[in-house]
Amino acid sequence: MGSLGFYFLLLIAIFAGWLMGRFAYPRKRAIDKDSGDLFEDYFVGLNYLLNDEPDEAIDTFIDALEINSETIETHLALGALLRRRGKVDQAIKVHQALLARPGLEQDFSEATRLQLALDHISAGLLDRAEHLLNEILGEASNSKWEALHHLVTIYQTEKEWEKAIGSASQLLENSAFKKDFELRAATAHYCCELAELLLDQNQDGKAKVQLKRAFSFDRDNARASFLLARIEQRRGNFKAAIKQLQRIYSSSPDFVGQLLGPLSECYEQMGMMCDFEELLRSMLSEGSNVNVVLALFDLINKDAGNEAAMGFLNGALAESPSLEGLQKLLGLQVSAADDDLEKSLTSVQKLIDRMLYKNFEYQCNHCGYESRNHYWMCPSCKKWDKIKATINDVAAS
Repeated sequence: MGSLGFYFLLLIAIFAGWLMGRFAYPRKRAIDKDSGDLFEDYFVGLNYLLNDEPDEAIDTFIDALEINSETIETHLALGALLRRRGKVDQAIKVHQALLARPGLEQDFSEATRLQLALDHISAGLLDRAEHLLNEILGEASNSKWEALHHLVTIYQTEKEWEKAIGSASQLLENSAFKKDFELRAATAHYCCELAELLLDQNQDGKAKVQLKRAFSFDRDNARASFLLARIEQRRGNFKAAIKQLQRIYSSSPDFVGQLLGPLSECYEQMGMMCDFEELLRSMLSEGSNVNVVLALFDLINKDAGNEAAMGFLNGALAESPSLEGLQKLLGLQVSAADDDLEKSLTSVQKLIDRMLYKNFEYQCNHCGYESRNHYWMCPSCKKWDKIKATINDVAAS
């Protein structure tokens, strides 16, 4: 819908609200605005609209629409509509005018403060929104749960992780939210954020407490397992680290690309690279994955030499072609080629490099955001656990 169509719909809604308020309270006509004045305001607003001055039109329409118990919901809907259309200042004006009305019923007061809090969040005035929402919480009102939900959003934005955990925990006490998986997963991530801060300060013990807390919200949280493996690895508990990493693979195999590095380090520290190779072959038997193929290629190349590695990779590519695998294969062939062939193969390598550079390794399943890096929270839509690897199966489509 175009902006002009939006404003005409807004005009109709305001005029309908005015009519509702006027005819619902005929006895108040003596103290209301004169009917001629109201119509004059209405057509002044219409003139602004036709002259492409929507802000002036909205101001005039708002002034024309008297606030009474029959038009409060119209004002609330009007404010919410203005906010969604990016007119946050106008939405704040509508909601503040409602709150200034003496004798506003409690339910309407709560609804208006919630809407005003959302206006402030949209405007980036998070401290004002937090104040309003905490007011509602302090009154133990029916709007408590919605207020808590918005507070979680604010605390996440401000990275006040402990407060976010507190508000989310209160929400999870409500049976309506108890099985909200996204909320539970988000709360586990808040614990992980605290754990990462503690790990940066070398406070491994306190970090483990936060990770235990994370598992209480989401027992399969991959990030918590990664951090626990990191703690065990730097403490030299390589078997315990491997156990955590394999736990991630069992519940979330799409993280395999991020698992292979720390797994390789742990097995190497224990002098058990043969076991790592066996693990890789086991993974490969469960389903072809480009990361596993390349890790196994590197191991074979190191232990058995170029010819064995080339034979393995040829077989893997015949079964499941991939640009990454082809790039590795060309790298081996270039080193053994004569000058003319080397030049041709190098040109092909550069072409593949360009193709790979244009590919994004990760994509958000919620909003489609693409990235070469993995994020636990999507930078675009702010959803947790939605960024997934786009290169899992090496089979060409």
